[in-house]
Amino acid sequence: MNTLDNCCPYSKYGGDFVLSVSEASEYLGVSISTMRRWEKEGKLIPHRTSGKHRRYDKNDLIKLRNKKDNVKITVGYCRVSSKEKIEELKNQVKNVSQFCIAKGYQFKIIQDLGSGLNYSKKGLDELIELICAEEIDRIVINYKDRIIRFGYEIISKLCDIYNVEIEVINHTEDKEYKEELLEDVLSIITDFSCKLYGNRSQRALKIRKENSDLFKKTGA
Repeated sequence: MNTLDNCCPYSKYGGDFVLSVSEASEYLGVSISTMRRWEKEGKLIPHRTSGKHRRYDKNDLIKLRNKKDNVKITVGYCRVSSKEKIEELKNQVKNVSQFCIAKGYQFKIIQDLGSGLNYSKKGLDELIELICAEEIDRIVINYKDRIIRFGYEIISKLCDIYNVEIEVINHTEDKEYKEELLEDVLSIITDFSCKLYGNRSQRALKIRKENSDLFKKTGA
């Protein structure tokens, strides 16, 4: 790594000079944490002063900014709770894709499989990484609850911070909403009873069966 003996003697944006990390992040319109991540990835390597401070060559920033201007895309996020609902997933992908095409968006589709209570899904992880990397400017979903069942406001706030718009196609209730909600509630009760009474205890098994039977009667 190159080392600069002197700190940058120049002020903002003009001439041949290097920028501090705060100036560089402002110039590129990204956060300082993103700058550090790019350094780790080898995407943008800074010089270092004798005091180990980061300094960025303006020409490198110009090249990266020109490249960055072309990478922000729309992500269509589609999710179902289980493999048995794969046809529903295909319908979501079709609807979201048609919507994005009609809007003229440059987009990619992220498909996810798993409960709305599972916050460690592969697709959700990828979506959050893209938001934090400032590589997308919009998320399109068929229904609001497709991202996560509870805590949607957290994702919404994260998108606000990174200037990512969330566009919901259908604001009516998802036809699968009741069924998935009951499945999620059953999952919460089962998990709680297993932790309280033990995974194999008769009481936990009884609670699990009683709730399962109850939800079947409701039409889930």
